[in-house]
Formats: sequence, structure tokens, C-alpha cells
Amino acid sequence: MYEIIVNPGARSSRGVRIWNKVEHLFRDANVEYNVHFTEKFNEGGDIITDIYKTYEAKKETLHFVIFGGDGTVNGILQKIPSFEDVIITVIPIGSSNDFARDVGISRDPEEAVRHMLNTPVSMRVDIGHVHQENKLVRSGAMDIPDRRFLVSTGIGYDAAICEEAMSSGIKNFFNRIGLGKLTYLGVALKQLMGAEYITGELTLNNGENIIPLERLLFLAGMNHKYEGGGFMFGPEANDHDGMLELCAVTKISKLKILFSLPKAYKGRHFEVDGIDHYRARSYTVRVSKPLYVHADGEVNAKADFISVFVDEEALQIVY
Repeated sequence: MYEIIVNPGARSSRGVRIWNKVEHLFRDANVEYNVHFTEKFNEGGDIITDIYKTYEAKKETLHFVIFGGDGTVNGILQKIPSFEDVIITVIPIGSSNDFARDVGISRDPEEAVRHMLNTPVSMRVDIGHVHQENKLVRSGAMDIPDRRFLVSTGIGYDAAICEEAMSSGIKNFFNRIGLGKLTYLGVALKQLMGAEYITGELTLNNGENIIPLERLLFLAGMNHKYEGGGFMFGPEANDHDGMLELCAVTKISKLKILFSLPKAYKGRHFEVDGIDHYRARSYTVRVSKPLYVHADGEVNAKADFISVFVDEEALQIVY
């Protein structure tokens, strides 16, 4: 049995149309499935948790097939009580699709579904956790101090980009013309003009290494290679080694950052002085002023302290 989750708002509200186009593949494969649309999630309680409890009571494996982007997947990860006996398949129909980009899942929904049904690949991946303290909750957001992430988490400039992309009409515009990845590039250029530098401190692996952060612009913890629609901030990130690759941008001029962005698409940004690389199983960041924090591009608050760790190979993925 497949529990299919469809985000109708994905790809500029084409989610239902995409589902209608591929549903026959499930019928043709003669498999059982239920379909749920995310726009109805608030009508009948916590649907994801209710589905989980149903399968838990039956002692059956729960297989979610998610039609959406990284944000849709992230929202569902927050609702699953435990990942034991849970499988997730991602059919990437969002605007950034950084998880699918790294894993190699086709952005053609029909091809992705056929691959999952006919020649499935199974793997276990790490799940990251970010805890936020001294928060200023984003307007309209839920106050969730602890969030899971599959792709990445970040504090500062990259999270501010995500926050504006979530609330700006530019995202839908670029999606409509098939250039969704330009959403984040366009917002990045705009946000750069008003970005401010902050002082802080990075602590790796429970105090193993303490690093002062002077004139910090942002710090990203990468479980996968890409974030923000294709920026390869974690070129050596491995999603099943229990480690995060950190990208810290400090003491660098805005003009230099501007010229460094093309390097980030190729994962060559660590060649630039002021863009530093670390690896850690856990870390904390303390900053002098609350900054936006994101988990897989989803922003719910500003915080002046975050702690991050990895749960190694916690989730089974099939694609």
C-alpha cells in the first residue's frame, strides 16, 4: 500500500494536474494506494500522524510517496513520530528539489514514478535535527523549537533568502516560466544588499573545537550537496555518514560574495578566502543578534543560538 501525499501548490499550483497525469501508472501496476492532498491537512486533524498510527497499530510498514518539493517533504518529516518501519519516496515537483538533485531522482514525474514502481532503489539516509533558542517567531509560523531536516539547515543570509522566497511572488513567476532555480538567485542578489554582518561562535562536536565567527554572514550545515535550487554549498556532503559539511561565510566583502556565487554552483566556493569548510557530527552556533534559521528552506523563526546534530541512517528512502 502506498500513502500518496500531493502538494497541489507545487510547480505553481500544478500539483493536482501532475498527479492526474501519473495516477494511471499506479493503477496499471495493480498496486493499492490512498491519495491525500496537503491543502486539506488542516481540515481533519494531523493527517500524517493519524496515518502513521494506523500502520503502527497494524504493525505494517508505512510507505509515503510525496509529490512536492523539499519544503513539502520537510513538513511531513516533522509529523512522523518515528522513522522505524517508514519508507519515503520523493517525486520532485517543487521549485528547488535539492534532495532529488543530489540523489539523482528524475524531475519528470512519470519517469520518477516508473522508476520507483519498476526498478526501485533503496537506501538509508541521515536525518538532521536543529534546535533553536531565544527565538523571534516568524509571523504566521508555528513556534517549533526543534526541527528535522533532510537537505540542510542554515542561519543568517541563506535563511533570509529562503524566508523571502517563501513569501515572495517571484517564486511563482519563475516556476511558471520553467526557471524555478532563478528564484533563489534573484532573491540572493536582493538580500545581499541589506545583509548585515554578525559576530558569533561556532562549537564543533560538543566542544572539540571552538571557532570565533567574525563578521559572519551565514553558516550552513549540509546533509546533501545542494541547497537553494542548486548552490553546491556542501560538495563533499554524504547523506549516510553521520556527518554534516559546514560552510561558514565570514570576513568577506559583499562584492566578493557576488563574484563567488557562480563558484558555489560548481562547489568551488571554498577556494575563496573567508568561506571556510568544516565537518562535524554536531555543532552549535551562538550569534550576537537573532538571525533567520531554516530547515530545508523552511523558515519559522529567528534565533541567536542553534544546536545541530545528525541521526545516522535514520530514514529509508526508495526511488
